[in-house]
Amino acid sequence: MPAMPCVSDAARWCGGKYYGPNVELCRTWRNDSREVCPGDAFVALKGDSSDGHLYLDRAIERGASLVLIDEKNTDGLNLTQGVFTGISVLVAKDTVTGLAMIASEYLKTVSPTVIGITGSVGKTTTRELMTSVLKLKYCVHSAPRSFNTVIGCSLTILAMPMDTEMLVLEFGTNHFGDIEEITGYFPPDFAVITEVAPAHLEGFGDTSGVLRAKLEICSQNKLKCIVYNADNKSLAEAVKTKCQGIDRIGIGYLSGEVRIKEVTVSISDEGACTRAEYDLINESISAEVAVFGAQHAYNIGYALIAAGYFGVSAARAAEALSLFRPLLGRGVVKKVGAASWVIDEAYNASPNSMLMAIENVINTSGDYDIYAVLGGMREMGDSEAVWHQRIIQKIGSFKKVFLYGPEWIIDGVSLPDNAVYCDSMESVIECALSVKMENAIVLIKGSNSYGLKKIVALLTEGTNVL
Repeated sequence: MPAMPCVSDAARWCGGKYYGPNVELCRTWRNDSREVCPGDAFVALKGDSSDGHLYLDRAIERGASLVLIDEKNTDGLNLTQGVFTGISVLVAKDTVTGLAMIASEYLKTVSPTVIGITGSVGKTTTRELMTSVLKLKYCVHSAPRSFNTVIGCSLTILAMPMDTEMLVLEFGTNHFGDIEEITGYFPPDFAVITEVAPAHLEGFGDTSGVLRAKLEICSQNKLKCIVYNADNKSLAEAVKTKCQGIDRIGIGYLSGEVRIKEVTVSISDEGACTRAEYDLINESISAEVAVFGAQHAYNIGYALIAAGYFGVSAARAAEALSLFRPLLGRGVVKKVGAASWVIDEAYNASPNSMLMAIENVINTSGDYDIYAVLGGMREMGDSEAVWHQRIIQKIGSFKKVFLYGPEWIIDGVSLPDNAVYCDSMESVIECALSVKMENAIVLIKGSNSYGLKKIVALLTEGTNVL
């Protein structure tokens, strides 16, 4: 194992300077001073509405022992005395670029196999599923949450232990060139494109633009294998054309080297369960996973493919997946009272994921009354009304649907009698409290910025969210 890189190495890698103790580089890195814990590193980033340099004192007060700052913000700072006494200070020409350069070189030093995951839906769940099966054989490192930008991937990498053998990253995008930039710093050996569907259309225009953006994950020569949704004909054709000379493994009901044979979704006292059967390349296997929705058959399949590719047996992988639990906001099903459930999909929403969530609730509802609290879908561009109206057309089976966000009341969207528009969080709370939680299923889903996790807490824990 190579020697642990220190702050002096980081200064050399980013063409910067350092002051104070020459401490080891690997530690938890934060870009939010409110999250800093003793011993952490804090990187001061300048955004559209705030500047991390204004919170250096707060980060140090909370225990940061290493800070990365922009050289343009050093005027008037005595980096060897005062509040910085005993603190390691890295100075870069630009903290965003400097952070990425440092992380890139640290990645080369540790040299794990890098798995990069992108797609319009399912990135984080796929990352978590893959991590759970690869841990059976390897020392695996991945992000603590949805860190899918250059900054997020950099923070993830700099917290990576030196003995890491597999690194699992998410690559997100809302503009052309985003993924190409990420892969330029952190090139993957193994890539997954979960799906190409309407998302971030404000930046991409249409799904052909989304496809073009996702294929940027194939832009580096280091890539050895790509796994993809073979039922998406446009994606499958593009992979065949643009990813020649590497292993290509498609998965689908109708196409691909791996076939999904049968999927069942259920809700019981233990929560959600999706059971999927697969014909893998050399064997058949079934997996039962505590996730909600038939769409997860692809995500589970990606994890099984990765397991096989890296030498973990399908049987062992399926056993590990049976112990998997989803992250909050991504399909967690919580029982309330004697016979009611809240489906927590509050983290994000795109047309495909919204439609699938609605369909899953309808298909598993049985004799239950079904309700929904739906936040608007952001960044849909000129097709915003079209996609919100399409969602509206699918909610006829629900007893009541509470809608939050201006996207639901724009021209071109007509609300049915069972839909109620809420113009504030207080109104959403009032409506949610009106639901009779007896023999009911309540779906809560929307873009994360709408904060619908508050409604999940209200219905499942009785937490005061005002």
